[in-house]
Amino acid sequence: SPAQAQTKDESLPRTITVVGEGKVRYKPDIAQTNLGVEVRKPTVKQASAEANKVMDQVLKVLKAQGIEDKDIQTSGFSIWAETPPYGPDGSVDPQAQPIYHVSNQVTVTIRDLSKVGAVLDAAIEAGANSMYGVTFNLDKPDKAQADARKKAVENAKAKAEELAGLTSVKVGQIVSISEVIGGGLGY
Repeated sequence: SPAQAQTKDESLPRTITVVGEGKVRYKPDIAQTNLGVEVRKPTVKQASAEANKVMDQVLKVLKAQGIEDKDIQTSGFSIWAETPPYGPDGSVDPQAQPIYHVSNQVTVTIRDLSKVGAVLDAAIEAGANSMYGVTFNLDKPDKAQADARKKAVENAKAKAEELAGLTSVKVGQIVSISEVIGGGLGY
């Protein structure tokens, strides 16, 4: 009936949906890297012993560079066997022995950015033979995130006001807000 159709139309929410964006720039104050030791030996015991010995030396030089214990976290430890190659007939030489790999990785936070090169050089000289990039971050990103949120809300309000003005309506109360973080942190 027409009365039912009118009731349904009146119950539809009248909303303008916009997406606001907020960007802020901050200078990074920490660097992080993953570095470690990988050792290959004929036995797991030999490989583990050598990896521990080298990692102890790496940790010692990191601390000598001013890196605190709280800024060194184990990020990976693994052991695996490299099996002997197969011959042309698909068989393994019965004399061939597997080689065991032991890998020990740590994530290191460097708080003095002027020492990044020196810290990495010292770790390599001490025996670190695997390194997976250096990233620069904010130690405490809360203020940057709050500033970006504030700008995003201001941006969304301005868009809503503009759209409302184009359609001769007024902006009322906010019905809902959701946060979608994309693109990662940029500095």
